[in-house]
Amino acid sequence: IAKAIAATAARPDNTAAYLDNLMAGEIDRFKQAQNRKTGFANLDEKAGGLNAGLYVLAAISSLGKTTLALQMADQIAAQGQEVLFFSMEQSRLEMVSKSLARLTAQADMKTAVNSLSIRRGYLPSQVTAAARQYKEQTGERMSIIEGNFNCDIGFIADYIRRYKQRTGATPVCFIDYLQVLQPAADGKSRSSKKEEIDLAVTELKRLSRELDLTIIVISSLNRANYMTPFAFESLKESGGIEYTADVVWGLQLACLDEDTFDKEGNIKAKRKRINEAKAEEPRKIKFICLKNRYGISNYDCNFAYYPQFDLFVPAPATEPAHATAKRFTAGGNGR
Repeated sequence: IAKAIAATAARPDNTAAYLDNLMAGEIDRFKQAQNRKTGFANLDEKAGGLNAGLYVLAAISSLGKTTLALQMADQIAAQGQEVLFFSMEQSRLEMVSKSLARLTAQADMKTAVNSLSIRRGYLPSQVTAAARQYKEQTGERMSIIEGNFNCDIGFIADYIRRYKQRTGATPVCFIDYLQVLQPAADGKSRSSKKEEIDLAVTELKRLSRELDLTIIVISSLNRANYMTPFAFESLKESGGIEYTADVVWGLQLACLDEDTFDKEGNIKAKRKRINEAKAEEPRKIKFICLKNRYGISNYDCNFAYYPQFDLFVPAPATEPAHATAKRFTAGGNGR
């Protein structure tokens, strides 16, 4: 016994001891995430589901990254998984009304009610039916935690640990969004915002590893990326995302793949085309994976985004996005 203790103390990270004592348990914990799906058929086909690790979903404003993340969170909860959604900017009322608006649109686009109308107290029968459906689908598995501009990673980590202790479940965690999230108290004296974001990303990665979590954090991009396709260069001012995250996802307007945006200059024509694309109903959105430690290194898929009803619908690349309005199911998957 004394020799074994001495050998272990001398080589605390020895791989032979790891194989004998720890690896099987860690494999079992990693396997628990195998059945987690985003609920979007086209994305799950490419991504193969969700694993424990740090995911980053990045885009410029107005492309619906919060809306997509919320729909994904609801769909994960509907599968039976526990979900925590930390919302730094939007209230629980805003978020839940988005979910109800989406369900009314999935039931019947012609009679759908938008989230603003719901928040203003317009609650016709289709909204009350959506509320009943939402409760049945997500049960008590979906939690929305209202944060604020002082919310830091320490608060999030403590909340998740307490949640796991009380429920015995490992939740899928969403954080909206990275640029508002504060680092732990000892990191708030950093000299620049970029250094703070670097630290925040590192701490989130450490948290995902420590607690075997799937963490999906939303990140904004600066205005310089409004007219360029999503790429690693888009993340240059967003901290160490490229190096630390396990998976990097991004959204862009599908029109950015058109010939107009391959050429230098002609800013006026590009702005005009972007404004046209934003005005489309639905908007054609391209979902891009730049980094993936769990399978195909990069892939893309397409969505039709109905901002009025906070709804994303998978769209084949060769099909006009509006054609999918007739084909979606209550789970948001094309049929």
